[in-house]
Amino acid sequence: MNSLCRFFLVILVSFPLNSVASKINDIFFDNSILTIHHTGCIHKQLYNEKNKLIIRMGNCASGRGLLNNFNHPNLKKIHWAQHDPKTVWIVATFSNRYLFETQSFPYKYLVCFPSCKSQNPQKDLLSEIRVSNKMMFMLNGLLFQIPLEGMQINEFLDRSIGFVPNDMIRDGLPYFGSKRDDWIGKPRKHLGYDIYVNQNNVIAAADGFVHKVRKSRMAGLYVKLHHGNQLYTLYIHLKKANVKVGQKVRRGDVIGKIDGPVGNAIAPQLHFEIKPNNLSIDPLPLIEHFYQDDQKIIEKIRNYKNLLLKLIQKREQEVKKFLK
Repeated sequence: MNSLCRFFLVILVSFPLNSVASKINDIFFDNSILTIHHTGCIHKQLYNEKNKLIIRMGNCASGRGLLNNFNHPNLKKIHWAQHDPKTVWIVATFSNRYLFETQSFPYKYLVCFPSCKSQNPQKDLLSEIRVSNKMMFMLNGLLFQIPLEGMQINEFLDRSIGFVPNDMIRDGLPYFGSKRDDWIGKPRKHLGYDIYVNQNNVIAAADGFVHKVRKSRMAGLYVKLHHGNQLYTLYIHLKKANVKVGQKVRRGDVIGKIDGPVGNAIAPQLHFEIKPNNLSIDPLPLIEHFYQDDQKIIEKIRNYKNLLLKLIQKREQEVKKFLK
């Protein structure tokens, strides 16, 4: 094949993935549920054959993929690929006839074998929250967990918004939007939440892929995860990282460790950021919405907010004295 033919072949192969705005972000199978995360693909009519279910996603792009390492009595494999420039086919192959049910959510499509009613994801989610209290919020159809192994919501609040650092001037207050470096005359806005812990494993807050593992003077070692649809999370002040760029991670996987202060941190801590469209936002409103029916947690957040107002005033006074 000459170079000109190879050139046009590259164009034809790459065109389907670049000609549509929406794409498949992730596909996984767990607890008899096939979950398809996407950025706005359209669910088209299913092809229901004797031993195959073909799920068609329109206005959609995806690379090739295969799942065949799971424990299911009837399901043999799941594979997917671009069928035409605007359609992705996801094919589930079975040993025998099968039953299934579908459910659609924003940016997520579920295929349940045999029924979503018997394995209601929302019911399972609420049960998981009540039992573990390890979750933070829902965003873009994804469930986000507190990014420290074994930590529950009450401890998270105690060690973040409710925590008073020993050195409030240099370390600042842990909430989103707090003033940093004003004590050296270079004020900047804090773009995340600090969680004060030591010798703790850091975990992925949601399913995704490792986007960056780097070091910098201020952050020290940090990991950045991509969760699809331009949604990222950032984990800063790590002593070590357990993942590599491009690696797929599931919610709860250990990605690093906090062990002593790193970078410009005065005390051991995890700086955590949630970044839709790669722009950092305050996670507290998301947490409040997620736990709106838990009066004890909402009351704790309210009390810490009131305390925070006093701490902000106290720190400003201390910074003024320091600068004199």
